[in-house]
Amino acid sequence: MTDVWMELCPACDAGRPAARAFILWYRDPDRDPRALPKLFEVWESETMHAHGWFRVPQSEAPPSPPVHLSLIPRGQG
Repeated sequence: MTDVWMELCPACDAGRPAARAFILWYRDPDRDPRALPKLFEVWESETMHAHGWFRVPQSEAPPSPPVHLSLIPRGQG
């Protein structure tokens, strides 16, 4: 455990760019829910950076091997 609690506070975090964007998005009645994952990720990275942490880039997963035909269920027919 890191003992760090990430909480978005409109009074405390309004000066931080990602937090401010997240707050403004939340207060907007016409907000686009598709923007939420990216807003959250940027805010989370900003909060982590404030504690001296950083996000490590994720490598791409290797391609899956092809499925053997015996593992594919046969249809009714």
